[in-house]
Amino acid sequence: MTKRLVFLSHTSELRRHPGDLSYVEAAEKAVIRARDALIDMAYFTAVEDTPAELCRGKVRESEVYVGIIGFRYGSPVRGEEELSYTQLEFREATRIGLPRHVFLLARDQDVGLPPAAVMCEHGGRQEEFRQELLDSGITVQEVRSPQDLEKLLLHALLASDTPVPTAALPRTPTSLDAPAWQGLADLLRGAAPTAWVEKAYQWSFCAQGGAGQAAAPFQMPTGDLYDWALDLDAREQVGAGLPKVVAFAHALAAGFRTGEGFAGTRRAGALRAWVREVRQRFGLPELPRVPDLTSFEVALFVRLDQDLQDPAQVFVDISLYSPSDPSHWKRVQPREDASDRLRVPLDGVREVMQQCLRDFQAHARTLRGEGAGCRRPPKLMGIEFAVSESLLEIDFDQWLCKLGVDEPWKLGARYEVVVSCPNARNIADFDHLWWARWDWLHDPDAQDDKPAAFWLGAEELARLSTHRDNWEQWEHHPACVAIAADEAEPAWRAALHLGMPVLVWRRAARVSGPGLSELLTIESAEDVRQLPQSVRTLRRGDDDPGLVLLWDDPNHPLKNMPYSDASFV
Repeated sequence: MTKRLVFLSHTSELRRHPGDLSYVEAAEKAVIRARDALIDMAYFTAVEDTPAELCRGKVRESEVYVGIIGFRYGSPVRGEEELSYTQLEFREATRIGLPRHVFLLARDQDVGLPPAAVMCEHGGRQEEFRQELLDSGITVQEVRSPQDLEKLLLHALLASDTPVPTAALPRTPTSLDAPAWQGLADLLRGAAPTAWVEKAYQWSFCAQGGAGQAAAPFQMPTGDLYDWALDLDAREQVGAGLPKVVAFAHALAAGFRTGEGFAGTRRAGALRAWVREVRQRFGLPELPRVPDLTSFEVALFVRLDQDLQDPAQVFVDISLYSPSDPSHWKRVQPREDASDRLRVPLDGVREVMQQCLRDFQAHARTLRGEGAGCRRPPKLMGIEFAVSESLLEIDFDQWLCKLGVDEPWKLGARYEVVVSCPNARNIADFDHLWWARWDWLHDPDAQDDKPAAFWLGAEELARLSTHRDNWEQWEHHPACVAIAADEAEPAWRAALHLGMPVLVWRRAARVSGPGLSELLTIESAEDVRQLPQSVRTLRRGDDDPGLVLLWDDPNHPLKNMPYSDASFV
């Protein structure tokens, strides 16, 4: 059977739910098993075309249309508000004569969706669209689980070897020939992926021309490394370009060379030879340098609670955790066998932290454990202070550390330093907005034309009550509030209480100098996600920018853990 391009049409919640295997992931598995290739709008970044034009163009490039239709209508098309994007895609596939396979989520059974993924403000329109599909004259099948969908779609794809419609554009053939695939199978079949392989997979999407060129899927493939390579081939981009599977092999070679011992070094050499031979035979360009994939990355989590009996004293809890798996953590202060909390003056926290940094490698190696597939020493990525609102303006990033023979250095110049305020979240009644905004910020599937950041200057501060009213609604939902006014406290208190997961402002003691002006361009979700790195760059200068970056992940297990004397008994 000739490999065909299959267009998947769906709303964003079907990619996220159910959590163990979503409906879209099940459909992708079926397409891969049928040896066809995918087109999904989730993998395309912004272009000059309007979203409607881009959708229609991608449907025309396809050879098979697959609709996965739930209960949400999705966003109305800009400029064509009478249509949703799934409606637009189905009608375009009908217009050009594509083979269409449509699967409706059944109503008579629990299909694994939470209430938020079922309720919709345009529910009446979605009912009309579902009826339109039933009346279209094509076979529409009901599914009750992702497993149902995978089985039925695989059967439908295998049962039809459909010729390309004349209205569809020609597509690129399979990127590699049989000898190349056989060579890769000999190298990767049976090789189990380790943790760093996920980074290699994600990097293979970026190697096409920059970090924003294509978005890697959130869910990693299953199976051995050869299965991962097949997955990438199924996701191959349309048109000429560097095959993702070649970039993946190049990244694997770099990872095996540094992270897997003698056997890994041998496999790295064989992969480099395979990449070199394939590049020469297909005339492919040089590949970019692969970033570090095998370092075990660790973050430091510092919880500070003021002693209510003596505000000059704070209780200190310090843990290490893996950002790739925050449930993987180790407490380092107080020691795990301690029965009491550590109580010190605020200035004494610096000494406690310095000791943790001195002992970092020993603690991090214990956290990593043996057999982790990483020969390099663990790497400290950042420091997070979880504090009460009374401590938010403390200049943690400017704390000086003296380790080794070097001159003292500032925490914020060497590491990404952020703060959070768990207590404010515990008492607020807008925590549902906090979770929704954080999920929106980190899910390209869910993002739309709404700006990710809201700038609050001195003039806007005068209208703070209006902004408060807007922020209580999902329709006005920046994930980040950047405060450029001198009197920032009323604004950050309001934004924190009303569920904003990311805030940036200048400390009250630093009303002038560099800082927020360098960040005035942040608008998109990508800009917001880069804030820890951007603020760290500013802090490397000689002049203290005085910026507070509140970065509050609601999924952080340590942040949600109650700290009390009882937890140490």
